[in-house]
Order: sequence, then C-alpha cells, then structure tokens
Amino acid sequence: MPTRRRLLATSVVTALLGPVGCIDDIAVPAAEVPTETAIGEPKRVVLRSLRLEVENFEQAVNLEQMRKLPRKVLDDLWLLDYDLTESVTVVLDELRALPPEEADALAPAAKNLRRLLNMNPDNVDLEGTKLEELIALSASVGVPPARALAALMQIGVTDDAIPPKVVSETFLDELLGSHPAAQTRKGAVDADHPDGLWPIAARSLPITLGDIVYAFESLPDRFGPASLDPDDPNALVHPGFVLAASGITEDAFTMYVRVNLNALPYKGVDLTTSYVASVNSTASQIHEVFDFSDPDWIRVEGLSKDLTISEMTVRVLEDDAFVPGGDAREPLPTGNSPAWDLPPWLFERLIAEMARRRTAEGIGPHCDEYKLGTNVVAFEACVDATGWTEMTTFTDVGNPPPPAYLWDLLSEVAQVRLHDGGLAEGDADVEFTLTDIVIPLDQDAIVKQIKANLERNPAALIGITEQLNDNADGDADFYYFKPAPTAGGEGGDYLFFVTEADLRKDADGLPARPYEYERPGFFADPELTDKRSSKADIEGDTTHEKVRVAPGDVLYVEDDDRRRYRITVLDKPSANNLALELTRTR
Repeated sequence: MPTRRRLLATSVVTALLGPVGCIDDIAVPAAEVPTETAIGEPKRVVLRSLRLEVENFEQAVNLEQMRKLPRKVLDDLWLLDYDLTESVTVVLDELRALPPEEADALAPAAKNLRRLLNMNPDNVDLEGTKLEELIALSASVGVPPARALAALMQIGVTDDAIPPKVVSETFLDELLGSHPAAQTRKGAVDADHPDGLWPIAARSLPITLGDIVYAFESLPDRFGPASLDPDDPNALVHPGFVLAASGITEDAFTMYVRVNLNALPYKGVDLTTSYVASVNSTASQIHEVFDFSDPDWIRVEGLSKDLTISEMTVRVLEDDAFVPGGDAREPLPTGNSPAWDLPPWLFERLIAEMARRRTAEGIGPHCDEYKLGTNVVAFEACVDATGWTEMTTFTDVGNPPPPAYLWDLLSEVAQVRLHDGGLAEGDADVEFTLTDIVIPLDQDAIVKQIKANLERNPAALIGITEQLNDNADGDADFYYFKPAPTAGGEGGDYLFFVTEADLRKDADGLPARPYEYERPGFFADPELTDKRSSKADIEGDTTHEKVRVAPGDVLYVEDDDRRRYRITVLDKPSANNLALELTRTR
C-alpha cells in the first residue's frame, strides 16, 4: 500500500493562504485500499496540474527541525577540516604524565598506550629482542645498557624513545588517514573533481553540519568499519577506530533559507495499482529554488563561537601474532620486516612507522666506541645515513646484535615490552580518549562555506528542500507535467517518466525503493521497440524521458517489476486535468 507522508509544506501554504480552521468540516469517505491491477482490466485515472508559486519565502529551520532532516543530507554538508595534531599530542602528553594512582584506574588498552609513551632507554628491558646482546656487551666495558641505547638513539637515558608528537602524527597519518571517511568528502562535480569527491586535509577531522546538529554522535559510524573499495567484495575493510563520541550543541542554532518554488507536487500514477500518487516537484526545480544572488538566501543564527567534542575514544587494534623486525636492507627504503605488509591501522605497523620516523627525524649518522679499561676499543655501534645499524666487536667480549635498521630494533623492543605482565599476542590493543576538544568557529566563515558548498552543488539541497516542501506520496512510475503559462516555447500536456531523483525518500533521506526500470520511457508498440519519448529540454529539464500527449494517443510503458501497460489518452476533463485509461497487458 502506498506510503503517505505528512506535509511539511503546509507551513508554506498556511503562510500564503492563512489558517484553515474557519473552514467547515467535510466528511471524507474512507480510503479504498489499492489492489494490484489485473491483466486486461482497464482503469481510468485523472491527473491534475496545479501550481502554487512561492517566491522569496523564508523558512526557519531550528535544531529540532534539522534533526528531522535526512541524516545523509546533513552529513554531506561539509563545513571545515579540523587539524587534530595538537589535540591528540596534548592528550598523549597528558596520558604519559598521569600520576600512578590515576594511571591504575585506566582501562587496559589505555595502560598499554601509556606504557609505550613512557618507554625510554632507562626503563626499557631489552631481553627477548634483537638488542638483547647489547646487555652483555655493555656490561663487559662497564657501561649501563641504558647509556648504550641512549647513545645509539642520540638522546638522554630518560628521554622519550618515541615522543608524543611522533605518536600523534603517525596515528593521524596512518590510522585516521587510511580511513575512507578521512580521505574524501562529497562536493560539487567539476573539471577537477569529475566524481564529485574532494580531498580532506591531512591529519584532519572533516566537520559537517550533521556534527553540529547531532553533537558528533555519528563519528563512531562515520569512522567505524569501512571497505576500502565498496565495489570489491574482497577488498580490505578498515576496522574503524572511534569507539564513542559526544559533543555540545547550542539549542539556539537556527538556519534560515529563502525559497522560490512550485509548492505543489506533480500528480502521477503507480501502475501496479493505478493509484494516483504525488511526486515531489523539488528535484526538477532545484536550480531555481534558491536565488544565489541574494546575499541572505541562507543565514544562520545561534551558532556558538566554538564547537566542543566532549569525548572521543580512539582504539588501535593489535595483530594476533608477533611481528619481528627486519634483518636486511632490501627492499629499500624500509627493509624486510613483515610489519610493512600489514594494514596501516594495526598497532605493529604503526609502531614500525613511529620508530622509522623517530630514526629519520631525530637520529643522524654516527658511531659510538666503547673501550676496555686498557683503552682498547671493545665494540663499536654505528648508524648510517639510511638508519642501518651495525655493531662490531674487536675483542672477545661477546656477540654483537645482528645488523638491522634502527627502527626494526626499536619497534621490536616496543612490541615485546607491551606484553610485559603476561598479555597474550593480540590482547595489547591501545586506546586513548580525547576530551574537550574545542574547535573554533568563525560564524561568517561557516555561513560563507555553507553557501559556497551549496551553490557549487545545488543537488545537495534536494534533501533539505524536499523536507521544507515534503509532499511526496506513493510510488509513481510517471507523472503529468504542464509547462507554466509564462514559460517560453510550446505548451501542452506531457507525461514524464520518473528518474531516481523522483523516488520517495525514507526517514534517512534515501530512496524508499530501488530504481529498477529496465526500459524507462514511453513507446508506440507493446514490444517496446519504438520509443516515442526523449530527454528533450522542457523548462530546463533534460533528465526525464518525456512525451507530449493529446486525446487519442496510445502509448506503452513498463514498470520496475517488468509489467507492461497500455496508456490511452482520453478527452481532457478541463484545461489543467488529464484523463488516462490504463490497461495492464502482461
């Protein structure tokens, strides 16, 4: 049975025609339940063409009303990219510096990350790693292992092995940056963006109108599990990383839009039942609905100076197996560690990248010599310009660690130490919670951005405008269109076959049914081989299959269930009404 939706457009009609409370009650007969039309059974329908032209009507949409708009529409309206680098760095620095009594109350995954952040040459244990031999070598020359490791890394013994800034930037580049929702956003289709996808700034969280309206509650969904290639069923799936999020939205936030449109729907037919349905007229008018030359066609009030993400919890998953560091220079430039073959969101890959960045950005080529009491060099530790590390012994003081890139040695140490205390492989996920992230807003800039996005991409307005003029009812296969009397060119009566943009929308702003027509259009023969319709330009419309009709015309169509029908155009009941006889043929 066709779905009937409450008309939000009554606000427009009431504003123009006044309240309707003074009209006498009219008895309305019970609606007849539509049934499927039988083959060979003719049914007569009458379609009307009425227009209610609304000009420069300003509609206020407050926060409560915005929450009735399709979520997809709100989430597609991008406002800004917010660089998270400083926010994440501050949180990691605070996590590292937590007093022990507060650290004891952390979740296990947060404790794991804190252990990584506090790792330094003085507290790290080299046992069970490729650097284990350094313990014996250092002891043989009377040097603490911590001092030898610190010299290798060119830091003090209590300095961070991997500073919070490196951890933050790696998380954002690899974990956030590898998620599809952080790579592109929807925007206008142009020569540089033929697919309508625009890049998102590096290390940034894209902020949308939906984030403001819903106080960031959709972040776990937007940054949850997502296929890297939705068209490939075998593609890798990013597991996502936002576990929970919440924010603050000012209740006074209101958006005002001015519209110019025909507020009435087009009348059409659901061929399955011969039900006279209503097709929302917005999609066909969308390029004229808003006057972009009017500086106040959209305005915003009540937007606070700052957006606040109260909490956002991020989790990084660990692989189920230990991932050893590499032991060869090739393949350049990172070596042969299996970590480089892992997806960029797994902890082992992230820690390998953190160690590589730490080496590349903070450790230069150098050699450190260690002598016996007799002033004879016992062993030497060298790091070259590529990060390749070799230790050589010159006396019988023990075996040196095998050659490797320094990042392979450091990442292996971090992995092993993460499991101190008996954690099994795969159980050392890491987690942190961002709190009170303040995102400064320039109201003028935000309104300017909203305008610019929508003016470049008017199609994004369809969802909002259809809610302001929400008058779809049923599921028409075609509808009646009569050009406005003032329109240039030839007038007449037309049948328009529906496009995907005409489909009734559900509560999420998505089509309520799939568009599954194999042969859209109108034909002269029952076999549908002689098409009479075309996409000729009628009042700017070049997307619909359309045909001009007159009494006596006979046409054939097929619906989305492959049923076929004959349409006979009957004598017109009046100037703005079209009578049709519909007969199912197969």
